Amino acid sequence: MIRIQNLSVHCCGTPILTGIDLDLPQRGVAVLLGPSGCGKTTLMRSVIREDDEDRDLLVTGRVDVMGQDLRDKKIPAARVRQLLGLVPQRPYPFPGTALDNVLFALTHTTRLSPTARRERALAALEEAGLEPSHHATEANKLSGGQLKRLAVARTIALDPAVLLMDEPTNGLDPLAVGRIERLIATLGQNRLVVVVTHDLHLARRIADQVHFLWPFAGGARLVESGPPAEVLERPARAETQLFVEAAWNGAAALYDADDDDADDALLRASAPRPRLLPRLDRDEDTPEAAQ
Repeated sequence: MIRIQNLSVHCCGTPILTGIDLDLPQRGVAVLLGPSGCGKTTLMRSVIREDDEDRDLLVTGRVDVMGQDLRDKKIPAARVRQLLGLVPQRPYPFPGTALDNVLFALTHTTRLSPTARRERALAALEEAGLEPSHHATEANKLSGGQLKRLAVARTIALDPAVLLMDEPTNGLDPLAVGRIERLIATLGQNRLVVVVTHDLHLARRIADQVHFLWPFAGGARLVESGPPAEVLERPARAETQLFVEAAWNGAAALYDADDDDADDALLRASAPRPRLLPRLDRDEDTPEAAQ
C-alpha cells in the first residue's frame, strides 16, 4: 500500500531523516517507534506533504501509494489528503457539536447531499466509538479520550485508504487508552493504520509490524523492522536493545554515573529482557471505560 524509498529530510541544512526505505501493507497496524525527537512525526508529515509550504524543509525521495508518487508536486495536495488521513497528536475541535465537526469536514471536501453527509457522519462517529449521547455535545466540552475519537471520526468520514495517528494515547488515562487501543485494532482490520509512538507497551499491544527509528548524527534512520515479538523482545540492533531496556529499567540504569557517552552505553546495555505487556487480543471483550 505505501512504499517509501530513500526518503530524506533536511531542515535549514541539518539532516533530520536519512535514507528511509519502508514498505507497508494494505491493512493492519504498523507502528513507527523510537525515542522522542527522532523524526517519527516528521516522517509522517513528509508522507502527507505538509512540508509543501515550509521553505526550511528539503524533502527528497519517493512515497508511492496505489501506484502514485505522492511526493510528485503534479499530484494536488488535496488528492494526497484524500488518500492519507492524519489524526494529530493534539486534535482541535471546530465550533459546534461533535456531529457538526464531522459534517463540517464532509461539507467542505465532498459533494454529497445533506442527507448522505449526515448518514456518513453518523456512521463515522459510530465506527470511532463516540456514543450517540455525545453527538449533540459541544466538541469543546468532550473529554480527552472523546476528543481523540472525534478526531478519528472526522478523518475516517472522508474514507482515506490509510489512517495516520500521531501519539494517539498521549495524555489519556489508562481506561481511555484501552478504548483507543481497541479502536485502532478494529480500524486496522479494514485499512492500514500507521501509529507514531514512543510507548513501547502500546506498540507491543497493537502492532502487527514495528518499525524502529534511531537518531544518528547524520539524521535518523530506520534500523529495525519486524513483528513486535521479535523487535521488542529479541531486538537485533544495539539501538533497539537500549531503547527497550530503558523503557523497562529506566534510562539511568543504562549509564554509568561518570560516563554519558551514548556509544558506550549502547555497548554496555545488558539489563534483563523486559517482561512486556501481552499483545491486545482483538476478539476479547473490554469493559466500557470512563469517558
